[in-house]
Amino acid sequence: MNGHQKQREQSGRMIEEALFSLMEKKPYAQITVSGITRRADISRRTFYRLYSGKDEVLCRYLEKLCRKYQSEIHPLDRYDVSRIALDYFTFWYQYKDFLLLMHRQELDEMVCGEISRLALSVIQSRIKDGGDRDSEEIEYFADYSAGGFTQLLWRWIAHGMQQEPQEYALAVSRSLRKYISI
Repeated sequence: MNGHQKQREQSGRMIEEALFSLMEKKPYAQITVSGITRRADISRRTFYRLYSGKDEVLCRYLEKLCRKYQSEIHPLDRYDVSRIALDYFTFWYQYKDFLLLMHRQELDEMVCGEISRLALSVIQSRIKDGGDRDSEEIEYFADYSAGGFTQLLWRWIAHGMQQEPQEYALAVSRSLRKYISI
């Protein structure tokens, strides 16, 4: 990684931290790019070189988290709802403070939308040497799976993420097995 790239990444982290800090103190709608740049101690020009606006900061951060999740999960031989639930909720629990902050700011839709947008590539990487990764069927399955797990994540967040991820994953997988054949 060259010096220019390191500087861009450092500026990006400073912007993220500034935005999150401001979100702790005031409603998201009242946060301005000027406020973010002041808090991050960077120029507006630097901000706009990296982002088109504050929404993009959040979307790119969520995308980064989804890519991290994708890189940390291992392919499965078969669909194992217990393993998927445990991996999924354990991963997101690491970002509990961020997710609860997004919920307090009423930005749940952004969280769910970004996770759903990246679901196909995540699920394709989870399939181990089986099936056609580029078929329309896998797209249907990705939409179905992402919709369910994203809704379950939202429910957990809305309840304050008080259950440990292992406990929540177990409750989810038991319920799913009770009502659907997987």
